[in-house]
Amino acid sequence: MTHKEMLKALLQQDNVDQKTLAKKIGVSPSQITRWLAYAEPRLVHFRKIEELYKQMVG
Repeated sequence: MTHKEMLKALLQQDNVDQKTLAKKIGVSPSQITRWLAYAEPRLVHFRKIEELYKQMVG
């Protein structure tokens, strides 16, 4: 699964918006926008996205 797919799934969860998700990952909300559009997250951030995905989505 790609980082974009995981981010989109996380954003579909109840009470999760870009600001909340960014805070959980430790980045700015604009970074979430860049990742969804074109950028690749650093490995440390990808692992946080993956961890959150496993916790929140399953």
